[in-house]
Amino acid sequence: MDKKIVLPGDRIAEGRMNIPNAYTKDNGTYAAVVGTLDNEGHYIALENKYRPFVDDVVIGIVISVRSAGYEVELNMSNTGFIPARMMRMDLSLGDFVLCKIKMVNEVGDIDLGEVRRLPKGKVVQFPSAKVPRLIGRKSSMLILLKEYAGGDIMVGNNGYVWISEKSNVPLLLKVIKHIEKKAHKSGLTDEVSAMLQKETGGKKALPMENPPSAQMNRGMEEQEEEYRR
Repeated sequence: MDKKIVLPGDRIAEGRMNIPNAYTKDNGTYAAVVGTLDNEGHYIALENKYRPFVDDVVIGIVISVRSAGYEVELNMSNTGFIPARMMRMDLSLGDFVLCKIKMVNEVGDIDLGEVRRLPKGKVVQFPSAKVPRLIGRKSSMLILLKEYAGGDIMVGNNGYVWISEKSNVPLLLKVIKHIEKKAHKSGLTDEVSAMLQKETGGKKALPMENPPSAQMNRGMEEQEEEYRR
């Protein structure tokens, strides 16, 4: 699918549409940051800072434990908070968690819910504007990565990526960096598939039993479709 680069101020849609990293003026919608626009009218920002919205799926790291709840670092200036009354389990400093944003107030305070503690692994940063490319249409990129690297991988809208310790972590880090660099290119999934086959000699990994992403990636698919509208 052909894509073209759009600059801030370029018209990306007729009519006033609610599109992330865009603004409306008169009877049009315009890019607020540099991005790509394909021939079906899907706009993806390539440069932005993450802005939290209710129901976003995010990955965070517990940085403070208090009687009232847990403070969570979310790869942004403001931290999130998990009220203790909403928890059925205890968390510890340094735990990785997957959550949904339940509330964002006018000063940027963030309440988190639907919390899942993630198993041991590694969390890396990825540009939040390019998250849809790392997920892929109908999670195609994530499925491809797990097929060849094994283990499990989960992506938060806030740009944190959790990789299970059972994955081929060096391989995933290399491919994720490649996806970040080529996010604006067409045919990226095919390119990554060829790269994985070359790196692994075409040998696929054994699938992980009961991966943590089995339930939550459905929510991320919905988020990806919102980015593409």
